[in-house]
Amino acid sequence: MIILVTGSSGFVGETLVPKLQSLGHQIIGIDHSDGQYTTKNIDISKPFTIEQKIDVVIHLAAKLVHHRSSYNEYYQTNADGTKNVLDVALKSNAFFVYVSTNAVYGSPESPMTENTKIAPRDGYAKTKLAGEQICKEYESKGLKIAIVRPSVLIGKKRLGLYTIIFKNLYNNSPVRILGNGENRVSFVNIDDLCDFLIFLIEKKISKVTVNFGGKIPGTLNSMLEELKNHTKSKSKIQHISIKYLGILKVLSKLKIIPITDWQLSVMYKDFYHDDKLLSSLGYDYKYEPIDALKDMADYYKSDLM
Repeated sequence: MIILVTGSSGFVGETLVPKLQSLGHQIIGIDHSDGQYTTKNIDISKPFTIEQKIDVVIHLAAKLVHHRSSYNEYYQTNADGTKNVLDVALKSNAFFVYVSTNAVYGSPESPMTENTKIAPRDGYAKTKLAGEQICKEYESKGLKIAIVRPSVLIGKKRLGLYTIIFKNLYNNSPVRILGNGENRVSFVNIDDLCDFLIFLIEKKISKVTVNFGGKIPGTLNSMLEELKNHTKSKSKIQHISIKYLGILKVLSKLKIIPITDWQLSVMYKDFYHDDKLLSSLGYDYKYEPIDALKDMADYYKSDLM
């Protein structure tokens, strides 16, 4: 198949594209920046065309939560951009997969299901939800569409906030986390998400909006202990009381700390999924989140220390 992948220079794109190529698919990779798997530099916030007829579109490109952009900037990429990509898909009547986010639920009680109340808290989540709503409009035009709401994505080369954790582990410095650490937070091993996206296009599963939370891990404390053992660290885990949450949110708003309000709202509590719908589609998770975290720790040590 000829598959258009948006965001081909991003974290998911650079893992997904080689998997697709190994299966014999022809890939057209588009991104606003250069990358190993990007064939065309395109800003999706503006209308564009693809000359070839395409069979499948996997829409990954987005302005992400850590970009901490204005609402208009988020909307131009995540909503207007999604419409522009859908127009390209409609021209070829291509099967369409939209990768959204579980941030559309805000900070709910766990386990989350697809019926959990929608309550996006920030510009990123609100505009990703707008992208979903635009997808529904194009379903009424005849496009076959699947919407995936993944949780936090982890894997080699995506360090982000975890850079601080790995730096402290390797320096034997204290690792500080918000709350008592006995909560379970959903992480998605990047290989699992990519395999599921391939599963969707092979099975042509459409008219579905499905959460993708990854295997439910142990507590944050237990995962950090595993990382301590893996890195041979002597670091102590220090717990920051949630009574300081208000102060942290002010520091976040002022961009003094590299954590968003939404991230603060979920990192101290249970945040995981009930995966009954996913299982009913015939997909079971294959990869352990802790293995991805260990890969990230190894990558930090080999490439950034």
